[in-house]
Amino acid sequence: MKKILLIALLLSSIIHSQNIDVKVKGLANWRASLFSIKLNKSNFIQSVVSDNQGQFKIPGKNLHKGFYRLMFDNKRWLNFLYTGNDIKIETANSNLFGNLKVIRSEDNKAYYKFLRLNSDYKIWQKKLNDANLKYSSNDRNLAQIKKKYADVYHKYRSFIIKFSKSKKNSFISRYIRSAAEPKIKTDIKISDQRKYLKEHFWDNVDFSSAVLLNSDLYVNKTIEYLNLFNTKHFNKNLQNKEYQNAVDMILSKAKTNLRIYKQMTSYLIKGFKKLGLSNVIDYIVDNFVIRDDLCLDSKTENLIQMRIDQATKLKKTAKVPDIKLPDINGSTAELYKITANKILVLFYSSYCPHCKKFLPKLLKFYTGKGAGKFKIYGISLDTDKNKWQMYVKKNGYNWINVSDLKGWKSKVTYDFYVYATPTMFLVDKNFKIIDKPKTIEDLKNDLLIN
Repeated sequence: MKKILLIALLLSSIIHSQNIDVKVKGLANWRASLFSIKLNKSNFIQSVVSDNQGQFKIPGKNLHKGFYRLMFDNKRWLNFLYTGNDIKIETANSNLFGNLKVIRSEDNKAYYKFLRLNSDYKIWQKKLNDANLKYSSNDRNLAQIKKKYADVYHKYRSFIIKFSKSKKNSFISRYIRSAAEPKIKTDIKISDQRKYLKEHFWDNVDFSSAVLLNSDLYVNKTIEYLNLFNTKHFNKNLQNKEYQNAVDMILSKAKTNLRIYKQMTSYLIKGFKKLGLSNVIDYIVDNFVIRDDLCLDSKTENLIQMRIDQATKLKKTAKVPDIKLPDINGSTAELYKITANKILVLFYSSYCPHCKKFLPKLLKFYTGKGAGKFKIYGISLDTDKNKWQMYVKKNGYNWINVSDLKGWKSKVTYDFYVYATPTMFLVDKNFKIIDKPKTIEDLKNDLLIN
């Protein structure tokens, strides 16, 4: 009897094993790729080939709960949510989203209904904002657009409220509640909308469980939120400050869950690196990574890790390592043998575009208001001796210039955790760090020069 029951259970599990069927009319015998979605990454799972009817069959046996993407080529794909139940989706290659029908899977029916309602809401919100700018308050066209917007908004909010209550703790319910646009009063002025959204954007986003990391939720929300802080008429310093304010809000919310906090911190660092916003990265490293002693993903890029190591291991009052390198004439110049109350240890290169802009300003200050107040020990990360010598002589950089011509492979770059040029360390006569100035103004303040 026990053997019969065991066989019956095994047969039952085989019969009811979860399957994912995606049929795409027009993609017969087509090779697609299945990826899992995690934050901003798509991880390849397997290749899937359709039959002569365009049907892709994917066994769900070894898949974790979360969002997946079936990629047909670089421009066409479908996302779906797998939670352990059968999925059957049908569509046509001519218009994947427009022709899509979810035949089986309540989770994916809700997901795609939400996407459509969310899209309609955003479209009509923009139309209403444009109409408010174009028409007078009593204009008939404006009244019609307001009515249509109100209808769309009501459907959108009703769906979110109703669905959230019915499956409060399910994956799809968490996702929809969190992905939904923040509730905003319909009569709020356009000029006040941005301010309101900045304050309330994350009100309903669920950070209590790391399960939503297996989706694109946090990335989509972050990109949308950062766009609220992107102000074209701001100068670079003001824009950096705006992004820092955004980072404060995002990461303070993410701290609810350590795993999400670490992932979001890594994501923001890498994102701002692509934008070339090093000041914002420094802000994140100083105020979150170091302060909270975060151990980020082991795959964190080397340059980011160098930045973190520099901030943690070469703090203010720390003594810098000694440097013994050949100067521009071939003689050894040792850092520790310099006698001065203050020394600026400068890392630069002749080919660095930022150095080309910064070094002339430094020279002007060094020979002007800063004359006699400090000495400069400049380490070049060049690899071509002639180019380095010509660069120094042509520009009249009359400070101590040294290099082993090994570029970024030089030992000194690792000793000082140098991740960019120019990089500066202002040290006292005992070679302890006073500050790591980034601008001439920083240097002036450090030297108490007006």
